[in-house]
Amino acid sequence: MAEPNIDKMLALTNSKYSLSVVVAKRALQLKAGTPSALPVDQRAKIRNLVTVAMRELAGGKLQVGENLIDEEKLAQDLQRTKQALLQAQTVHALERD
Repeated sequence: MAEPNIDKMLALTNSKYSLSVVVAKRALQLKAGTPSALPVDQRAKIRNLVTVAMRELAGGKLQVGENLIDEEKLAQDLQRTKQALLQAQTVHALERD
């Protein structure tokens, strides 16, 4: 299903390519654990992170521009989250044995 606010989102970016990059980066942020800017009642109905990102953008909850996201920090946060998850899984496995 096509996003109903596609024209609105295209107006916020300078091309379809930019729109797809913005949405993809935001979806990665959401996957890494960054909280969504959508209200809980709207977010609960959506499982797809790309759709969440698109709804945030269409709703004016995101700013689009250069260097708004510290991608290095985001990558470090993601790495720390993965390490913590791996450590928790290891501890859990040891507790079972």
